[in-house]
Amino acid sequence: MFVTAFTQSVRSVLITLIPAGIITFLAWAIAGSAYATTADPFRSAVWIFLGSHAIPFNLHIPPSGLAGWLTYLPLGAMALPAFAIGIGAKRTLDRENNESAVWLFALFYTAILSILSLVSSNFDVYISWYWALAFGAPFVIAICFLSINKFKFSQPLIYVTKIWALLLGLGALILGISLIVNLKTVKQLTTVLQPGIIGGILMLALTLLYLPNFIISTIAYLIGAGFAIGRGTNISPLTFELGKIPALPILGALPTGKHPLYLFFILVVVGLGALLAYWTLGSGQLILRQTLALFILSGFVIAYLGSGALITYELGTVGPSLWKFPLAISIELLVGVGLIKLIPLIGRR
Repeated sequence: MFVTAFTQSVRSVLITLIPAGIITFLAWAIAGSAYATTADPFRSAVWIFLGSHAIPFNLHIPPSGLAGWLTYLPLGAMALPAFAIGIGAKRTLDRENNESAVWLFALFYTAILSILSLVSSNFDVYISWYWALAFGAPFVIAICFLSINKFKFSQPLIYVTKIWALLLGLGALILGISLIVNLKTVKQLTTVLQPGIIGGILMLALTLLYLPNFIISTIAYLIGAGFAIGRGTNISPLTFELGKIPALPILGALPTGKHPLYLFFILVVVGLGALLAYWTLGSGQLILRQTLALFILSGFVIAYLGSGALITYELGTVGPSLWKFPLAISIELLVGVGLIKLIPLIGRR
């Protein structure tokens, strides 16, 4: 059991680590550096691997050595390790026919995360082993649990999933339209960077991995809560406070000022609240309350996942607010639910 769990955990790690290594070796070979060593691409591959598990980085930015944080990590990058962990958990269960072996697999995988965080850290990039445990263990355990247990989703969870799927889908659609409308600006930013062929491919890949983060910020903008790209900034339909931002092509889709008309999207969220009330008409008040509680909780989780710090002090706050986003979207949904519940009462009078 120990051998199977260990070998499967190593295999699952390599499924994510090898592609990361290929990327860093290509970048190292093409870019080159007078100060780089052959150990650098190995270390960078490990950093990409750890970042794909949403583990934060503590940085000292050269040449000044200023302290920084990297917690705004691409949510799309979590797909590959989630797939690898799921495959490893299933293989372990199939070979040992014992769920204890799966949890042993999770233990080994998490231990490897902590060990890699220790051996890859240096003065410029430090990843604490206990942060690797704190952020990595829940992720690994959740994937293992979902992979080996066949269970029916509860009704509240199904309703919440449907609402978020609709919101994220609409957010992706509006972000895509904004990119098309501002395609000229996106091209200009790409030209300024001059990334080259390989650099352009890597930038495109990084942008795609960050798309879920950008979609969450788009929803935050549309519901009126807004989002930040740096400390002291706020971009919403009613406010436009923006400082210096990185010259990234995706940021060409940013609004250029205040656009109050976008607040009409709030009616979409209110409509989803009304739809939720309609869905639960025959299920009773308990299902509705559980769904609302789960939606509010998930709002805080999504706000956390879609926000963070991006290396420098100036970009220490990126993404939606940890409290404005869940508060705004929850109130708007509750308004829709309340309207459906109140209309019959008004009709009786």
